Amino acid sequence: MVMNREQLIDHLDSTHLGNGSVDMDTRISEDPETALEWYQLRLAVDAVEQAAIYEQVSTVKAEWLARQSVAAPTTADGSGAVIRSISRTALRAAAVLFIIGSSAVIYKYSVTGSTGLYSAYCTPYELNTSRGAVLPDEMEEAYKNKNWAAVTDGFKKKKVKDNKSYFLAGMADLEAKKYDDAIGMFQQVMAANSLSGSDYFEDEAEFYLAMSWLARNDIKEAMPLLDKIRADKTHQYHDVVVKMSSLDLRIAEYKDLK
Repeated sequence: MVMNREQLIDHLDSTHLGNGSVDMDTRISEDPETALEWYQLRLAVDAVEQAAIYEQVSTVKAEWLARQSVAAPTTADGSGAVIRSISRTALRAAAVLFIIGSSAVIYKYSVTGSTGLYSAYCTPYELNTSRGAVLPDEMEEAYKNKNWAAVTDGFKKKKVKDNKSYFLAGMADLEAKKYDDAIGMFQQVMAANSLSGSDYFEDEAEFYLAMSWLARNDIKEAMPLLDKIRADKTHQYHDVVVKMSSLDLRIAEYKDLK
């Protein structure tokens, strides 16, 4: 059953207060129409939080920040309706502003997507000698020379393939825009580590697997990896992922649903 906007706003209020309902999340995920409505509301909230996109939402942002920092009085029944009222006003105002929008917001929406995020945040991997063998082999030399076809040939010739081999082969595929092949290589690294309990090239494989999914225009697959990296401050690519705009990611997710 499709939830109405009032129910979704209530759920969004609860989620931001740390009291979100798993049952409501399930209902949202099971209904495409409700999922689109939910993403619209979340986009509106992100637009408020990143109000610098256009000046008109500054007042709404102030209301949002006030909700986060000021404890509003509760009503007689203890429901805290004043806080919910502020939130509902902010959300509706943000939704209207987002839908009507300024030219800057419309432009941002039109140019933001998975492949754009890939182009903005995916940088070439530089092979560190400390991560490779003492004596570089033919495959490593080809990689350093950016000869992607030779990297692939070197991988095929190897009788014994380790995580480094699979990872470099995956990077060569990614550079050659063979995204499905790259995804398979990075997943092999992660699968091998899962079986052995090792983390050899794990961080690299996770990040570039997420980048491969973005390049393939499949943000649904990339998001769990990006969320995992963002939550792990010790991850080699944590700082890179933290810099990724949450609004850009939300827009890309929303566009992928349509």
